[in-house]
Amino acid sequence: MQVTTSDGGLALAHNGALVASGIVAGVVLIVVGFFFNYFGYRLLKLLIFLAGFSAVFGLVLYAEYKIRAPLDTERARQLWYLGIAAALGALGGACVLFAYKVGVALVGALGGFALATWILAMQTHGVIHSDVGRALFIAALVVAGIVAALFIQRPAVIVASAVWGSYVLFVGIDCFARTGFQYTALAFLSTPGAVYETTPKVYAMIACMALSALLGIVAQFRLTRKPKASFIPL
Repeated sequence: MQVTTSDGGLALAHNGALVASGIVAGVVLIVVGFFFNYFGYRLLKLLIFLAGFSAVFGLVLYAEYKIRAPLDTERARQLWYLGIAAALGALGGACVLFAYKVGVALVGALGGFALATWILAMQTHGVIHSDVGRALFIAALVVAGIVAALFIQRPAVIVASAVWGSYVLFVGIDCFARTGFQYTALAFLSTPGAVYETTPKVYAMIACMALSALLGIVAQFRLTRKPKASFIPL
């Protein structure tokens, strides 16, 4: 998937070389995504912390790049952006630990956002071509995720954490694989009217994300199921 934007990405310089910020981001995304995907509900407090971290980190980084995207030559600025976003993300995650329902809602919101982005990325130029339509679609799934997480709780949190984790995991992988999958959120959120082209490599990432999410859902249900009462014969 190629995005016609002059901002570039975290992982790459315009000449295609990996940069330090991209390597750091890729490693962090892979680790965080793997946890969300396969162990989210099993370690609920850590899940809530990371949900707050992810939400604040993403919003701060989005704002930084929206205000002033660093040039390819500004490696230090890229690392500073990541460091500031990470520090504020950690603070946000710590605050969310004292507001359990907010944390649960954030998990649902992240899952809804990842699902919306996954669906939109399936077609060249996006499944929904209108910028307003895409924004409304993403907002609708985010709200649906929040409502499901708050009212259905365990099943919804497991599904949402697995979907979000799988998305983050493959964005991290794409920092090294360089198929273009990492640009999906950037394209749908920060570049109105951007032109996308889905390629076989991007479709492979989309399929792998879905498979990983399904495996994560199964793994989390198995890890968090209540043990059967043992039968003691008289």
